Amino acid sequence: MNRAESPSVGDLLAKRGLSPTPRESGSARQRGRGYVLMVSFVAAIGGFLFGYDLSLIGAANIFLKEQFSLSEQMLGFTTASAALGCVFGPFLGAWLCDAIGRERTMLVAAGLLAAGALMTALAPTIGWFNVFRVVGGVGVGLCSIASPMYIAEIAPPKRRGSLGVMYQLAIVVGSTTAPLVAYALVRYLPETSSWRWMFASQMLAVVFFASFLFLLPRSPRWLAQRELFQEAQLVLTRLHGPQVAEAELRDIRASLAQEAGGLAELLQPGMRHALLIGLLLAFFNNWTGWSAMGGYIPMLLEMAGVHQRHVALLQFSFTYLAMALLTVGSMWFIDRAGRRPLWLIASVLMALITAATGSVFHYHVSGWPVLLVIILCTVPHGLALGGLPWLMMSEIFPTRIRAKAVAVTTTFLWLVIYTAAQLFPMLMGASQRRLGSPAGAFWVFTAVCLAAVLFGWKMLPETKGKTLEEIACLWQKH
Repeated sequence: MNRAESPSVGDLLAKRGLSPTPRESGSARQRGRGYVLMVSFVAAIGGFLFGYDLSLIGAANIFLKEQFSLSEQMLGFTTASAALGCVFGPFLGAWLCDAIGRERTMLVAAGLLAAGALMTALAPTIGWFNVFRVVGGVGVGLCSIASPMYIAEIAPPKRRGSLGVMYQLAIVVGSTTAPLVAYALVRYLPETSSWRWMFASQMLAVVFFASFLFLLPRSPRWLAQRELFQEAQLVLTRLHGPQVAEAELRDIRASLAQEAGGLAELLQPGMRHALLIGLLLAFFNNWTGWSAMGGYIPMLLEMAGVHQRHVALLQFSFTYLAMALLTVGSMWFIDRAGRRPLWLIASVLMALITAATGSVFHYHVSGWPVLLVIILCTVPHGLALGGLPWLMMSEIFPTRIRAKAVAVTTTFLWLVIYTAAQLFPMLMGASQRRLGSPAGAFWVFTAVCLAAVLFGWKMLPETKGKTLEEIACLWQKH
């Protein structure tokens, strides 16, 4: 069918049972709220796999260290190897997101995660284990760009904050589920094989994710990029109702009417400022404390006197349960209080808490205070430092360059995750040798948190309630 013979938007709407008449368009808007929530939930399952996959290593690395006699450096690499794979995911994901669409990119990610899950479970050596952790990491990297970008592009402006944080909530739910599964496996299976079943267990979530991806509509902004404007309006109408869809499509077309963006545009005035903000969000997401220490919580608990491993894994899950509750709270606050106030509050809190955590370890406190300070570290991360970077990196760039820009910032984020996970045991070891305790590692995070306060105060924009096209206009004044 050529362009001249294409059916009208009204014909397409009528075919799907979405008549553009005023009376029925109101009903469509009511259905649209539930529909937006449903598709956001399905896309956010990619975040669940992200959290589940990366949290599993925190439960398994105790056993891997003993079974394969790992040094400090090798332990760090094994813990961080999936993050190294994630570094390659975003640029591949940016190309795939533009070539085949956001939701099909998530389907490719599910295939890579399945391969990584099966082969790490069967790995005969630590070398092969790390190879397939990298493969699974590429899948996580694809999800980390496609899922939040898709949610940002289908969500209405007034709900984009809460729906965007749904991705972070899914990460936390996955991170909470993994140690609970690990606890059950360690309790009832031999230690030499329980870690293998941990990684095999990912297959259940991968199959669930892949099955539901076929229910997702194409991103309306991706369709508009391909000049499939009638299909884009059909999707927007189903999501937001006919009147909003018409206005939003006009804004999208006006944004796309500018020259298609390339990587060089990120270095132009205005875009440089947006890029710097995206990179700093990625850095503070991981070096403010929780993301670095999260892969080593069972080891930290063992250092503090918890000698039964299944108990350490159960307490590990408590920390992520606290994170989940805080993330649910942030979904309510983020579109009410705004991004910037939450960031400033969370940065100050994390500076205080990491300073206290370092003191607990420095003075060799044992028992419940250790678990308490570790749980307290989840509060600022769940409130803002964890979810806001993922949300804002997907909303601060113009549509024409969003996939490429998010690829750059997400690649940097994964490099930072890798360095944090790789260096944390080395920082603890160096602090142990110099100070007699691992406290110095936590005090490094305190200094980074103070820098995050300065960043939020001087640079971070407020994007609450703005359309993606309005946010893109913020950079013109720079």
